Amino acid sequence: MFMKKNLLVAMMAFTLLIATACSSGTANEKEEGQLTVGVSTITLQHQFFIEIDKGIKKAADEMGVKLLTNDPNQDLAKQVSAVEDFIQKDVDGLILMATDNAGVIPVVEEADGLGIPVVTADAVVDSPGVTTFIGTANYEAGEELGNYFKKYLEENKKADEKIKVGVVTSIKSLVQQERLKGFKSALEDVNNVEFLNDQPGYDREESMRTVENILQANPDVDYIFASAENGVLGSLAALESAKTKDIQILGFDVNKEAAIGIKNGHILAMIQQQPELIGETALKTVVDAINGKEIDKNISVPVILMDQKNVNDHFKD
Repeated sequence: MFMKKNLLVAMMAFTLLIATACSSGTANEKEEGQLTVGVSTITLQHQFFIEIDKGIKKAADEMGVKLLTNDPNQDLAKQVSAVEDFIQKDVDGLILMATDNAGVIPVVEEADGLGIPVVTADAVVDSPGVTTFIGTANYEAGEELGNYFKKYLEENKKADEKIKVGVVTSIKSLVQQERLKGFKSALEDVNNVEFLNDQPGYDREESMRTVENILQANPDVDYIFASAENGVLGSLAALESAKTKDIQILGFDVNKEAAIGIKNGHILAMIQQQPELIGETALKTVVDAINGKEIDKNISVPVILMDQKNVNDHFKD
């Protein structure tokens, strides 16, 4: 009788153990095992995307997610081919930083049709196949920088002076165009600010040449607006080469070199995104989507407006 009772207790304990094991899968696992996520960036030649990649890998390590990665270096055909390969390899989810916002739509919708969640980061892809967008609200960030500039002009009694602003931007980049639109929108009612024609500046070398040309054609220019990191650095190099301290830069994406420019006064103010946090959020969100959680269609990661007052809080000497 005693042996039968012990046997019954043991069987009940074993049954409970099995039931617990079957129901205790972690948030980043499906029943069949480790999750696999395909990641295609725009390029790893820019620090901003390197930082996003770092955030994705950090979160993947923490959550035990396997990554398949691709750097198409701004080549749409290579990116589409890589995503199709991810689909063939039966990934559980995708993180995509589109090289061409419209060009990736067919492969995004192909993945969605197969039930694969697609999280886009940094660049918006206008398709119902996208699960969610994660990144900076670029128009609003540009507007924030524009409002800062407007207030600066008022506080420094420049509201009555004629102010000329040169523009260095990538015409092909939807992200950069949204920033520029937001910046200009904030200054629409400031009658003394004149924007020169938009000039090209995707990489550092092109941006430097562009600003050199602006200085030659418009020696009375007062400020340069640069819509991305390389535009800022190219502008900074041109101003330093010209040995002028009368012209200041406003722009996006602070790194150590730009931080020095803020400290020495060549750069008036910049918007700093949080790319590593964008990457972490993207990975965690795609895992949530894989596991059936309800996801907001847009997840904005906050930005930091940086000037001489707070630059040392983020970039120590």
